[in-house]
Amino acid sequence: MQAKNILSSVTLASLLAIAGNTQAFSLSPGAVEANLNNETLQFEVERSFGGNLSLNAGFLYTEEHDAGSATLGQVGFQGVETDNRTYRAAIGARAYFYSTPDSDTGSALAFGGLFYHVIPGAQRLSAGGYGWIAPKVTSFGSTEQFYEAGGRVAYRVIQNTDVFAGYRYTYLKRDDGFDESFESGPHLGFRINF
Repeated sequence: MQAKNILSSVTLASLLAIAGNTQAFSLSPGAVEANLNNETLQFEVERSFGGNLSLNAGFLYTEEHDAGSATLGQVGFQGVETDNRTYRAAIGARAYFYSTPDSDTGSALAFGGLFYHVIPGAQRLSAGGYGWIAPKVTSFGSTEQFYEAGGRVAYRVIQNTDVFAGYRYTYLKRDDGFDESFESGPHLGFRINF
């Protein structure tokens, strides 16, 4: 029942983000992103508003664990800086909500940011990474620690669409014994800026 409530909340937040306001590689009104590998699918939506402020929401589903599937939802708020041609950077916070393979649920408030830069001499190619960490003090319920880190190389195939190859590592520690990667591995994806 708690997992359904979490999924409903994340779905609602995603719809609000779509209806509301993003950071794209160039700061545009919005972006939709999806990535996957053989065991994981992730979807994310971003909207910008109020100048350099950004709201994003996302959902991740993984079958990486032998014990069953796991889900992770997030809603974030960030300050964004970009010059629309060479780089994009953001710092802010994300609220994460998860369900483990054993149907344990929890949440955490993580802080961090991202940085992507066009590779000099290759205007369509960019690279960068991100990191978000929630220490014990901002991890709630049975959650003791949570963090997500990753990187990617992207290629702009047409004016508003990037394709990318990336790697993500998401770690979760709970006081009931779960102390391992929540989801990790390489993935391929696309990002549409609108």
